[in-house]
Amino acid sequence: MFFTIALIGFIYVLFTSIIGHAADAVHDIGHGGSDGQDGDSGHMTSIFSPRIIAIFLMGLGSAGGIARFYGNSYPLSCLIGVGAGIAMGFMMYWIIGFLVRQQCNSLVKTCDLVGQIGTVAVSIEGCDPGQVSVQYGGRSDVYTARSKGGKDIVKGRQVKVLETAGSSLTVEEVTD
Repeated sequence: MFFTIALIGFIYVLFTSIIGHAADAVHDIGHGGSDGQDGDSGHMTSIFSPRIIAIFLMGLGSAGGIARFYGNSYPLSCLIGVGAGIAMGFMMYWIIGFLVRQQCNSLVKTCDLVGQIGTVAVSIEGCDPGQVSVQYGGRSDVYTARSKGGKDIVKGRQVKVLETAGSSLTVEEVTD
């Protein structure tokens, strides 16, 4: 009986490891999945995740089976199995949480660039747009930019980002 429980958990974990993210169609119980967010919701795995439950079953079956093998009664073997299953489930929950916290988002919102200093990469002439290179979040990106008041700003000059509109920036030249 314990072997069967452990085997069911193992097969599920093995299956989701091979199939990968496609197996997440079952998604975590209690999360819903239709929260209308763009994917950067800070989602944390539920304690009732099918993977966590499968790890619990592996721990329960394995430890319960080992306890029974060494001559313990069924009730004591079940208690040992449940304890080991809970410990393994929480350990996996902690590991998954740690991995989720290590993920990062490489997208830069242009509104975060307000106040940053950049360098003109393509001259801004009057009301015509140019391009500005801005370093932010450990990376450098080039954005379309217009000068405040339609002033000319030549290539190589430093500018400060004043406001954003979509992916376009409004900048003014930094004077020393």
